[in-house]
Amino acid sequence: MLDHNQLDEVNSVNFEAATLRITNKVDDNNDKNTRDDLSTDKNEIKKDNAHVVSIPYKNIDVHTFFSDRDEVVERAIKECRETLATDQNDEIIGTWLLTEISLWDTEKERVVLLTKNALYTIKYDFISLKLLEFDRVPMIEVDTIAYGELEYPKTSIAPKRNMFGVKIMWNKGKPLSLDKKWNPFAKRIPWITFTSHPLYWHKSTSEEQKRFDVDDFHDALMTHFNIQCEFTKEQIIIENYLGLGAILHNRNSLGFFKVRGKVSF
Repeated sequence: MLDHNQLDEVNSVNFEAATLRITNKVDDNNDKNTRDDLSTDKNEIKKDNAHVVSIPYKNIDVHTFFSDRDEVVERAIKECRETLATDQNDEIIGTWLLTEISLWDTEKERVVLLTKNALYTIKYDFISLKLLEFDRVPMIEVDTIAYGELEYPKTSIAPKRNMFGVKIMWNKGKPLSLDKKWNPFAKRIPWITFTSHPLYWHKSTSEEQKRFDVDDFHDALMTHFNIQCEFTKEQIIIENYLGLGAILHNRNSLGFFKVRGKVSF
């Protein structure tokens, strides 16, 4: 059963594309080849994306992000691990600072903790340095993990993102009910979408980037859950048609802990 602790909404996405399936019916060599093929595709996507004129977060002042402070992210991750990953039999696979895209297309700064048994999405206050709330998804309930470019419907007024993301689903292929799809206060959305944190584009080395890289997160998922989950490569559609509130929210980075003039939030 899915556990929740008052986390904000996650985004609603429809998608369509060819499916790349990884199942336990293939032998080890074929399974390795499948993972290698997807990794090759991801490298080609990265190469293509490097030539995009509108690089994500190109003009931001990274020093306004509290998560850019020395050792702040490491301290947050240490606290989250000590607070949440208390089961000695639950192996910690990896930790990241990523951007969650909500049901209403709002970006939210989140610490992501992946263990052998669960995925934790954590809202952490990088100003007062404390864990505020979290969401826990048992990995046994996850059925599909999609990787692809984040896109809006053709009729949307939202600007192109030029970004890639990972969508983790435990909805068994069922669409979201209308009472949740159009309810901004709806809880228990059976999927979650991540993309790279803005700091990813402003780190000088690949080692520094890994902490903020959604591709590194996806690689960890593929390595450890390729048997129990179906992995797909497809566009991830964000259903924002006239979301002026989301555009304003994201343009001003309201989902991130930043220095904002004389105040910080």
